[in-house]
Parts: sequence; structure tokens; C-alpha cells
Amino acid sequence: MNMQKLMKEAQKAQRNMQEAQERIAATTIEGSAGGGMVSVTATGDGTVTKINIEPSAINPDEVELLEDLIMAAVNDVQKKSKELQEAEMGSAMGGLGGGMGGLGGMF
Repeated sequence: MNMQKLMKEAQKAQRNMQEAQERIAATTIEGSAGGGMVSVTATGDGTVTKINIEPSAINPDEVELLEDLIMAAVNDVQKKSKELQEAEMGSAMGGLGGGMGGLGGMF
């Protein structure tokens, strides 16, 4: 592969990565726990934008349970965010050899 073609591929990969990052940031995902009693909304990059707690989940005698539900919902949305990021970035790299090995180790 000549240097000029390699540079064009690198520029294309950079544009694709930027577009993927923009799609990720614009995507809204939701995680939940307790059968939807607690839900967490976040952007694709993992920034939490909203937490919803059903009134039936609020019991002063079971604060620890509510804390566990919130933690589980946050973990769920973070997992989904990571999966989205991996899918988008993998798609952005396309046929460039995938990840770190692409373009002769440049990425």
C-alpha cells in the first residue's frame, strides 16, 4: 500500500470515528431494574440524563433495596452504552482491519 493511499484511509477512518462519536452522543438509551421500578436514561456515551423511580419502589423501611435497584439500573445503562460504543466504533472502522491492528497498526 502506498503512503498516499494509506493517508487517505487514515483520514477516512478519522472521519468515520468522529461521525460514530457524534451518533453515540446523540443516542438515548435506557437501563432498568426491578421490572422497570427504577429506570435510568443516558446518552450513548454514558452520561446519565434522567432517573425515574416508581412510587411503589419507595419504602422508608427498605432504603437498601432502592439503592440496589438504582445501582443495578445505572449498571444496566452503562453496559448498554458500552455495547453501543463498541458497535458504532467497530462499524466506523469497517474494513480497515478492525481496531488496533488496522492500517498497519496506526489505529
